[in-house]
Amino acid sequence: MKTKTITLAICNPPDFSTAEKLRMAVGLTLEDANKINALFIGEGACSVNGIGLGKNPSNMEIDKSIETLGMMGVSLFVHEPSLQKYSVGVDLYNILTLDDRGAADLLAASDVIIA
Repeated sequence: MKTKTITLAICNPPDFSTAEKLRMAVGLTLEDANKINALFIGEGACSVNGIGLGKNPSNMEIDKSIETLGMMGVSLFVHEPSLQKYSVGVDLYNILTLDDRGAADLLAASDVIIA
């Protein structure tokens, strides 16, 4: 079976939709033929460190899903200009930064993009 490269573009702020997208990415790791990438871009960059517990129960799931994706060998990336725009630093989860060209190359090399 041919390996399929799937990139999940996390472009929403930390909310239920973001938590669901990350949980879906965990599920995609179950198929051995998938190579999964996650790209936090735009407002999605605000989720790169998780957001801890809060009033919304999905908050914990964002942290848990990012941690699980890292343990499952999913490549985690964040768009550097988005980090700068929202004044966010990458403190946790070993997420690599990409400039505009790197993000474009990642997306271009993907067989499937889920946004």
